[in-house]
Amino acid sequence: MKKSTFWVVCVFLAVLSAGTVYGQGFTGPGAGIANGQVQTVTVTQARGLWDNSLVILTGTIVQSLGREKYTFRDSTGDITVEIDRELWTLLGISINANDRVEIGGKLDVERQGVEIDVKYIKKL
Repeated sequence: MKKSTFWVVCVFLAVLSAGTVYGQGFTGPGAGIANGQVQTVTVTQARGLWDNSLVILTGTIVQSLGREKYTFRDSTGDITVEIDRELWTLLGISINANDRVEIGGKLDVERQGVEIDVKYIKKL
């Protein structure tokens, strides 16, 4: 594993473990995720979770929308993801629409819709 990828994964895991003290005793969509647990979900499932839920998705990045926003697609649909420029630089990887990837991040539910703030990305 590249050194930069290792550090990105370490930071992501630290963020996830910090969330374990929040959301205790609470049930509903994404309840386990609110406790700092990460769940592998589809795009359709992600759309039904609560704001700030931690998720992992597998699929492809099919389009750049500009301003660090991209369209991510799996077999159930499309969702907008935000991938910071620094994350691309840190990873030093190139991904095209044919590459299968795993992304992990936090759901951001807003009036305009649901998007994922990507904290890590791995080419499969």
